[in-house]
Amino acid sequence: MQEMWEHTTFTSLDNVSSTRPDFAKANQADVIGQFVAGWADPGLHPETMWLGYATGPAAAWNGATSSPAEAQSSFYQLFYGPGTIDMGRLYQLMSEQAQFWEDSWETGPSAARSPILGNSYGIFNPPRPAHDQFLPLLPVPSAALLHLGHNWGLENAKRLELAGKCLAQNDQLLDLLHANLEGVQFNRYNVRVYLSIAALYRQNLIMLQDLARISDALKTAEANAGRGEAEKAVASLDRAISIAENIRQQRNRVLQEATDTWYETWFPRVAEANGRKFLDRVDDVKDHQPVRTVDMSYLVYRELLYPLGGWADQIIAARNEYASAHKLPTRNYRLNWKDTSANLTAARTPDDSDN
Repeated sequence: MQEMWEHTTFTSLDNVSSTRPDFAKANQADVIGQFVAGWADPGLHPETMWLGYATGPAAAWNGATSSPAEAQSSFYQLFYGPGTIDMGRLYQLMSEQAQFWEDSWETGPSAARSPILGNSYGIFNPPRPAHDQFLPLLPVPSAALLHLGHNWGLENAKRLELAGKCLAQNDQLLDLLHANLEGVQFNRYNVRVYLSIAALYRQNLIMLQDLARISDALKTAEANAGRGEAEKAVASLDRAISIAENIRQQRNRVLQEATDTWYETWFPRVAEANGRKFLDRVDDVKDHQPVRTVDMSYLVYRELLYPLGGWADQIIAARNEYASAHKLPTRNYRLNWKDTSANLTAARTPDDSDN
C-alpha cells in the first residue's frame, strides 16, 4: 500500500522540487512538452494520482512556479473546491499510514509464486525468487499442558506499539475524510476512494492487535492448564479461535467495501465473462501486485498467504486432545481463512477479563 499510494501522489511533488533549479533555464532549453504518467500496475485506484497529474504539468508550464507546498495547497482548492478541511494534513496522514502498512510486515523470498526471470535490464541467471510479505507465525500449544514454544506478543512488541500509535492517527484520518466528504464541492468520489484505502490501513492495524489478543489468549490457556483449570484453558483456546474468525470477517468486509467503491469506475475483475475465461498466469518478469489474483483480493494478498487457517487446524487438534484428556467436549471447527466472502456471522470477541 505504501508503494501504491506514495508512488502515485507525493513522488511527483518530490520530483518537481528536485528539478526546480533547471526551470530557470527553461527558455533556453529545446523542450517541446512534458508527459506525466500514472501507472496503475502497483494496484491502487487512479483517483489517488490527481495531485501528481496536476502539479507536474503546472511546474512544466511555469518554471518560476511556487514551492511544492504551495502547489499542493492550490491543488486542494481547485480540485475539491471550497469546503476543504485540513486537506494537507489528510494527505500527510494517508502517506504516513501507507508507509506503516508496508513496514508493518516483513518482506522476503516467496514460495507462493514462480521465480522472476528478469526485468527491463536483462534476464536473471538463475531466476530470482519472487518476494512477498509475511508476519511471524503464532505459536501452537502442546496438547499435554498447552505449553507455548515462544511469546508472539513479546517478540512483536515494537510492531504492536507502532500499530497502536498508527491506529490513533487512523482515527484522525477517518475524521478528516468524513468531514471533507460532507464539505467539498467537487470530486467527492475521490474522497470515498480514500476512505476505502484508509479502511484497508485500519484493517491491517486491527489485525495486528487481534493477533496480539490471540497470543494473550494462548498464554492464558497455558496458565490455566498449569493451574489444573482445564475448563478455563479450553475456553481460552476457543477465544483465540474466535478472534481469528473476527480477523477473517473484518478483512472480508473491508475488501468488499473497497471493491464496491472501486467498481463504480472500474470494470469488474472476474475469472470469466462474455464467454471468455481469464488465463490466470502470473507474470514472471514484471512483479505487479494486481496480477497475483484474478479478483480484487490482491488488496489483501499477503493476508491470504499468512497461514492462519493451518494454525487454526493445529489449535483445534491440540484443544480437542487436551479436552478429551480432561473429559470435556471436543469441537468440530475449521477456519476457512482463504474464503473472502463478506458474510458476517460472528460478533467481535471481547477481551478476556481473566487476562
